[in-house]
Amino acid sequence: MVSSKKSDNKKVSLIAGNNFRKACLNPGWRRSAIHMFMVLLLFSCSTRQEPDDRPNVVLVLIDNQSYFELSRNGHQIVKTPRIDRLAEKAVNFTNFHAPPFCSPSRTALLTGRYALRAGVHNTVGGVSILHKDETTLADILKKEGYSTAIFGKWHLGATYPYAPKFRGFGEVFIHGGGGVSQLEDYYGNNHINATYEHNGKYVKSTGFSTDVLFDEAIKFMGDKQMDQEPFFCFISTPAVHFPTNRHPETTKRLLDRGVEDSKYLALYSMIENVDDNVGKLLDYLEKSGMKENTLVILASDQGVNDRGAVMHRSGKFQNRGLSFDEKHQVYCMMQYPSMTDKNAGDIDKLAGIIDVMPTILDICGMQQPDNLDGKSLKPLLSGATGWDDERKLIVQCPRSRIRKKWENTAVKYKKWRLVDGKELYNIENDYGQQTDLAASYPGIVKDLTETYELFWNSLAPAETLISAHILGAAEAPEIRLNGMDWYAGDAPWTQGALDNKTSQGKWRVEVAGDGNYRFELRRYPREAPKPIEANSAMIEIGDEKKEVAIDINASEAILELDLKKGTYDLVTTFKDTVHQIDWGAYYVHVSPVNQNSQ
Repeated sequence: MVSSKKSDNKKVSLIAGNNFRKACLNPGWRRSAIHMFMVLLLFSCSTRQEPDDRPNVVLVLIDNQSYFELSRNGHQIVKTPRIDRLAEKAVNFTNFHAPPFCSPSRTALLTGRYALRAGVHNTVGGVSILHKDETTLADILKKEGYSTAIFGKWHLGATYPYAPKFRGFGEVFIHGGGGVSQLEDYYGNNHINATYEHNGKYVKSTGFSTDVLFDEAIKFMGDKQMDQEPFFCFISTPAVHFPTNRHPETTKRLLDRGVEDSKYLALYSMIENVDDNVGKLLDYLEKSGMKENTLVILASDQGVNDRGAVMHRSGKFQNRGLSFDEKHQVYCMMQYPSMTDKNAGDIDKLAGIIDVMPTILDICGMQQPDNLDGKSLKPLLSGATGWDDERKLIVQCPRSRIRKKWENTAVKYKKWRLVDGKELYNIENDYGQQTDLAASYPGIVKDLTETYELFWNSLAPAETLISAHILGAAEAPEIRLNGMDWYAGDAPWTQGALDNKTSQGKWRVEVAGDGNYRFELRRYPREAPKPIEANSAMIEIGDEKKEVAIDINASEAILELDLKKGTYDLVTTFKDTVHQIDWGAYYVHVSPVNQNSQ
């Protein structure tokens, strides 16, 4: 592993400080100790002034942008000149794949492992949370002395120990959930003048989401350059995920070009605004002098069913499920000038978002964990030998709480695609995956089936991958649960669900220590203290149960329970006895009143 200069400086300072304290206690050797202190202090100061020349890393992930929503990839309306230019000057992967939904895609990106290994196979329902035992890219880079930051979308858990500040990110500027205005997000948010969480506090922004996030990221990069510290900056935009909002400047630009004012205009304006900000980022890196020593990776997170293509690859627009390439193929380009300039252009080798983490670690000179499914793309970036042309790639996203063998699965190998364990396609001759060749190539089917069987049999039992929210941890004395994370029952996900008194579910929780715990049950979040419209509120944890009467206009219900350390299901119930309606609290704040042990 590459050692951190910061760590070395701390050791020097510690030695000097210990000797100085000894000198104060023993006047007999004070002079020699003070002399040693001054020498070490000078050494420490000179070491701090040396710049850290390890590469910076800027990872930009655009949400829900199709491979075809770039002008270079054939879109007939949007213009993306800056991304197009980056693709020409960088290594541009044209056979690059990701899981077809947000949380699984981000899991693969940040762990280098298949998302099912982390218990992530949907975007809600308790299976969008990155398991606490997984190591993230940010964990490793932070440990190695990098300053780490995330700007935008996380969508891998909001409580302890799943939130980004517990997963290696030192600077956190995010919205909640999988998109602005979802249950986990600040109430009433959209892409304009949104409220973000900045290092644990809500802050109001001014402007469009993509502009705000890139500006915050650039400020972070500038601060780290001043500190002469290498950084990892993850910009994860909520654009172009719905809800779509029109960006004022790019909307005018589109209308001035004669683009029709239609329901797609907001989407087009968001895409062109993304392109503007990518250009702003690249210009900043060049003008600041950081371009040559910065690895830039730009990708989208899912295929979006070929949206924006002149014609769907199958010959007609249709939704064939989650196992075909139109759901998986994404754009991805990587630029590290000293490595990629000589090898710039399109590369059609089979690769995927799961390869991003090992690639970054390899280029940064760091040892890779031995449990990764992804492979370093460094040989393809540099034009060197060492790439495995025989590699096979598995994409599976059950899109449900329960994972099932072969459900929504593709095993990719060279020109072959084994779909759901039954159908085989040759995309070299059949790009649209229309002709099933399984009966003609039983050997290929057998080989790819064996690859999948090894993967499936290596997964941990599903029950062990249910992520429990930890109550009463010293690292997070208070946490807020939200209904998006119910692992059983209903799966509400937009703030529109709050107006309905219908949904019910349960959270898996781990009580960190024996004690008395306070529960604040809400229908609406604290920032929107609207009436619950219930007569009573009840909470159940394991064998413990408590119910209290509440005023019909109350916005919260407070209950306290004595709990024992352990893992339980947590269920809440609001009762409207007038209309004979029961439903669950969409938000629950939990904090210990006192604890006996942990």
